[in-house]
Amino acid sequence: MEESVPIHILGKTGVDIMKKTAVLLAAFIAAASLAGCSDKLSDEYVTVNEYKGIEVEKAEVTETTEEEIDKVVARMMEGYVAQHDLPEDTQITDEIVKETLSDTAETVKEYRADLRRQIDAAKEDAAREKIETRAWEQVIDKTEVKSYPKDRIKEVKKHLEGQYEAYAKEAGMEYDAYMEALGMTDKELDKAAKASVKQELAADVIADRYGLKPNEEEFQKALEEYAKEYKFANTDLLLEAVSEEEMRLLVTQDNVKSWIADRCKLVEASEETTAEDREDETAEAETKANEDGKATAQ
Repeated sequence: MEESVPIHILGKTGVDIMKKTAVLLAAFIAAASLAGCSDKLSDEYVTVNEYKGIEVEKAEVTETTEEEIDKVVARMMEGYVAQHDLPEDTQITDEIVKETLSDTAETVKEYRADLRRQIDAAKEDAAREKIETRAWEQVIDKTEVKSYPKDRIKEVKKHLEGQYEAYAKEAGMEYDAYMEALGMTDKELDKAAKASVKQELAADVIADRYGLKPNEEEFQKALEEYAKEYKFANTDLLLEAVSEEEMRLLVTQDNVKSWIADRCKLVEASEETTAEDREDETAEAETKANEDGKATAQ
């Protein structure tokens, strides 16, 4: 995607120099005011050309259907039946709900209502995430990199290599053979590292300008949310898997993405985007509700 720079009006051309002093002064004041409203942000590494008022396609949130709830219930019952060695056609009952599937619901009706709320919430979360992602992609597309911090590029590339080494081990393959099978070259790893660092740099300059870096309280809260989402028993275990420095960068990016999304201009989505959103929304919502149900049952 070609990068573009917003056009900022710095003053009217062709102004008659014989106009009254007051009119000329007013023009200069207006020009200075408009120049001061530029959306560009820059430091030694990047120039972020646009980040406020970006047009983003809406992410549709559909009404949860009985069919969607049925699918989640069916998945939960599959697990229950397998665990208790019951016939496959065993139907859900109030007793099963109360004793195994829920800490709050006591009847099938109440359980289904809980699932509806969970699916609704998951759809809202998924829609918000899509908007944040779409807005952030535009910010990154329109960000110019002046230079990359070489040490950070090496660090991120090394981290990526470590991840792929772990994937290769899980697959029972040697690293080189695994990377060849993926078609991932060293040059593409460099490209991936630069793409990651570009996002860090863009987020950092925006966060510095608008005070979006988390304080200690905010950081600890974010760690707890990440630990819960990725099934870590506590934040200490999370920080054993991911360094505190990396987590701070991640939380800062989250804050920046949310801030940008709050200031974007939502426009009607194309038919293609809407269709894709509906497919993603249903799958994500059912998965989330299924995971929540399993957590409750445990």
